[in-house]
Amino acid sequence: MAALSSIKNNVYLRIVAINLIIFFLSAPLLILYGPFKNIRSSVVGAIMTSRHPHYITWLLSDQEIQAIAKEAGGAGNVRQDIFSFAKSNDAKLHLTNIKSNRFHGYLLEVPDPSRVKVATARDLQEKGDTVSMIALNNNAIAAINAGGFYDPEGTGVGRLPYGVIVQNGKFIIGGDINEQVPFVGFTKAGSLVAGNYTAKEMRNMNVAEGVTFGPPLIVNGKKMITSGDGGWGVAPRTAIGQRKDGTVLLLVIDGRQPGYSIGATLLDVQNILYEQGAYIAANLDGGSSATLFYNGNVVNKPCDMLGERMIPTAFVIK
Repeated sequence: MAALSSIKNNVYLRIVAINLIIFFLSAPLLILYGPFKNIRSSVVGAIMTSRHPHYITWLLSDQEIQAIAKEAGGAGNVRQDIFSFAKSNDAKLHLTNIKSNRFHGYLLEVPDPSRVKVATARDLQEKGDTVSMIALNNNAIAAINAGGFYDPEGTGVGRLPYGVIVQNGKFIIGGDINEQVPFVGFTKAGSLVAGNYTAKEMRNMNVAEGVTFGPPLIVNGKKMITSGDGGWGVAPRTAIGQRKDGTVLLLVIDGRQPGYSIGATLLDVQNILYEQGAYIAANLDGGSSATLFYNGNVVNKPCDMLGERMIPTAFVIK
C-alpha cells in the first residue's frame, strides 16, 4: 500500500510540475497575444520603461509595441496655452502624504515657481549623482529626479542623459536638435511647459529650465489619458504639475515594494495631480530613479537595492 501511495504521489507531483511548466511557457504568449488588452498594455509598458526593455523588444516589433501603447489611451501631443499668474511671496513648502490601497507617495507644493531650477550631476556625461547629492551641492531645500538617461548595461550610473537639458536659459545639451523632442520645464516667467517641441520652439517660448521626458498628463486643464491606464504599467513614479495660481506640485510614488507600495500607473498619477488642481502636468523619469529629497532627507523609499539611484538631472527648489 505504501508503494502504491508513493507512486500516486509521484504521478501527482509530475502532473503539477508539467502544468507549471506549461503555464510559465504559455503565460507570456497569453499576455502578449491574448484578448486581455489592459494586462498586455500594462506589462509591455512596465517592461519598456524599465532598465530592461530588451525583454520585450525581442518578442515584439516596434510597430506592435506602438500599437499596444495606443491601446492604453492618451490624447497625443496637444499644444498648451501658456498662462500667466501673479508672483507668490509665500516661501513655505507643504508636504502631503499620498496613499491608496496600492501605493504610498508624497506631494510637495511649491507656491513660487521661480524657485524651481534644473540641476545636474557634477560630472555630467561621466557619471550621475543621487538626488540628495545634487540637492546638497546646489544648497537646495528640496529636489526630485527629472530627465531620462540611457543605461545600456543596466548599471544605473546615470551618465548618459538624452534629449535636451536647459539650465538658466542655456542648452546644456540638445541645443542643435531640429526635431521635436519631449520636454518638461519652465519659462522665464515660471510657467510649466509640457509637450513635444524643437529647440527653436523652446527658445521662442523663453524656456529657462527643463529636461526631456514625458508624456504630458494634463494640458489646459484637461486629462490626456482618456482610456486605459496610460500604457506604462505599474511602477514607482515621479511627476510635476502646476496650478493656475503658479503653485508647482512635485509628486513621487513609491513602488516595487510588496506590503508597502506596489506602484502607480500614469492614470493614477494624472488623477492625483488633477484632483490637486493641476492645470498642466507631466510625467518624469520614474522606476528606481523616483526620489524626493526635502529638508535634508530623502522622504520616500526608493526601490533600488542600493538606495538612491545615480541620475544626471533633478529639479531642485532653492
